[in-house]
Amino acid sequence: MTKGEKYKVEAGGGGDWATEYYAEQRRQRDQQNWMVLFKPSVFGAVLAVLGRIVVWPLALLIVFTSTSYLSHANVLKLVDESIYAFTEQDPVMAGGCSGCLGLNKVCLIKYSIFAQDAIIGATVFKSFAGRKPDLSLYDFSTLSQEALDLGEKLDAKGVYCQSGVNEWGSMTAGIAGSAQDILDVVNTLDLNIAPQFRRELEIAVAGKAPCESGWNIYTITRLFLYPTVKGSANFASIPGIDFNVFPDYTECRPDVAVDDSLVGSKLALATNGEDPLAVFPDLLTLFPYNFDSSIPRVERSFPAGTTKYGFDTVLQPLFKGYYGGCRVRVVNTTGVYIENTCEVSKRWSSYGLMIHSPDDIPMCSTGDVCIHNYYNSIWEWVNYIDADNPTRIGMNLNTFRSRYGDTVALSVLPGIVVMQMLIMGMISLYQVMSHKRSVLLTQIWAYRCQNGRMQVVYLAQITYHLVYNSDLYMLGLATGMLTIESVMNLTCCIFAFSYAFVNLAKARSGDQQLDRHFRLTWETMQIVITSVVAAVLLSVRQTPLEFINANYGEILRKTSARGAKYCGLNDSCVVYKTNLIVFITIFSVGLGVVAAVSSLIVKRLSPKVKSAVRSARMSLSAQGSFKQSTNAMSNPSAAVAHAKDTVIKKKSVNEDGLTSFERNCIGGPSASSSGTATTWRTSCTRASDARPSRRCC
Repeated sequence: MTKGEKYKVEAGGGGDWATEYYAEQRRQRDQQNWMVLFKPSVFGAVLAVLGRIVVWPLALLIVFTSTSYLSHANVLKLVDESIYAFTEQDPVMAGGCSGCLGLNKVCLIKYSIFAQDAIIGATVFKSFAGRKPDLSLYDFSTLSQEALDLGEKLDAKGVYCQSGVNEWGSMTAGIAGSAQDILDVVNTLDLNIAPQFRRELEIAVAGKAPCESGWNIYTITRLFLYPTVKGSANFASIPGIDFNVFPDYTECRPDVAVDDSLVGSKLALATNGEDPLAVFPDLLTLFPYNFDSSIPRVERSFPAGTTKYGFDTVLQPLFKGYYGGCRVRVVNTTGVYIENTCEVSKRWSSYGLMIHSPDDIPMCSTGDVCIHNYYNSIWEWVNYIDADNPTRIGMNLNTFRSRYGDTVALSVLPGIVVMQMLIMGMISLYQVMSHKRSVLLTQIWAYRCQNGRMQVVYLAQITYHLVYNSDLYMLGLATGMLTIESVMNLTCCIFAFSYAFVNLAKARSGDQQLDRHFRLTWETMQIVITSVVAAVLLSVRQTPLEFINANYGEILRKTSARGAKYCGLNDSCVVYKTNLIVFITIFSVGLGVVAAVSSLIVKRLSPKVKSAVRSARMSLSAQGSFKQSTNAMSNPSAAVAHAKDTVIKKKSVNEDGLTSFERNCIGGPSASSSGTATTWRTSCTRASDARPSRRCC
């Protein structure tokens, strides 16, 4: 039997109904003008097909070929992609000190142990500064009456004095008040602070600072590096304590140049043409110093980001170098120059040149994946007292840091799932529209794509990936450390999960109709949704989304009981209270609602279109039924012949060479009586969009 003969069905007097039907369809198409292409339904069909068959495969191909997605991709940025940034009141470095508030004379007596020294040893400081602010633990007779009077004055003004061990495990002593209060402390105790600090305070007291801010003075343990082997970059380290003076808000720091007009210099160590810093560790190149040397210069001014006063730039605090207990001014091939007002200490001279080092404080997940943060360890912060816990002083640190992540191989499962979905869509498109193209067939194709059995598999695969990697993605988003490959992975997750989730929700809701308007609307929305999601994630991938840790995570220090349980050997870790899949599920539900509402709007605005297939089927079925009943009444023996002929015709239909989808869904001719009538099978496209045959899916 030829292909044309397969569609021949005797109608009435033996005419070729199928041939006449297709001829009629051809005449209707010839009468249509090009304006039919501008119908909204045609636009929707074209966009749906282009998105699934052209745009998405092309985008996936670009990701696979232009990135290292399929080779050696990492979830987090590595050290060679480290990001340098400033964050005012950094939530990652928020902490405090419980039971540390006390009278100001406690801080004053702790500062008095410095005498005229610019730096003291950590052992001397810790044995005294680590005590609680309990007055019975101190002998205040060593303080002058002027110092005691100043302490009472500061107490009366409500100036904070915090001393003890803070939540980072560091021993500190600090006073927070106005610029005049801090300058009074320095002058009364004759503290040996950096000339730059004194000048900044004087400018602030005169009201010439860039903005209004509280000021602080504090002492804390710092790490200093010093060379031990000539020509080696492996420096040894030693802790030391010195002073820092800073405003609450970094943008309010006056710009004071460190030069000979501020303080002079003198030669403390002659090096006979050798540069002590000819070789140095790489980490010393991250932040600026207040002395000249062969260490590459780092700009002190830095983009501000979000600040209280909205400044465009801020000034970093400057690292210091020490030699013989004196602040360094210059290091070159001639030697080491120090401030001309300082005398070299033999105790500190044995360590040689000491360079202030950054602090590495990692932020880790409970899965032991860490974001490494090299901070400018001239720590600055904003103090506050929580009304719910008045014995604790809170500290929100203003941080300058260089950040990178651990090496974590990227899972390509989301990309593979999306590739599976696209391939199945292409196969389905070929099956449905290989011989003819129309809006109706596009709607049927979309129905098949959205109701295949693989939807459950897609959803299960993506759910597993998101649940298992939730902390990793949230840590990367919260710190701005996701790679481009990770962003693409997350985009694929959101697309695949939302698509499969909404499809299954609609399928299991009891609504098994073709629902033509929803199918194309939902399919077309995927182009816009996925593009917007990818664009948003790419735009924020280097911006720390601080609200994630603030609202959905808990930052723990290893010094706390819970921190010891979850952080292990890491200094700090974050425990996320909500899994990422919860947010994506909520997002998916929202998309489903938008798609449903949009399809209803489209349906109301669309004109009522009558299907030629339906009308032909209904009219011819009626004619066939009438003829069959007439023949049966006039010739009873014909009914018996008709029954036998029906069996033969059914067999021929099964052997007609049509696919099950073509026979049961698109429509194929089948005889309903012997030489009397035909029925055009279109179970997926009934007049009321009724329930499709299961064989259509």
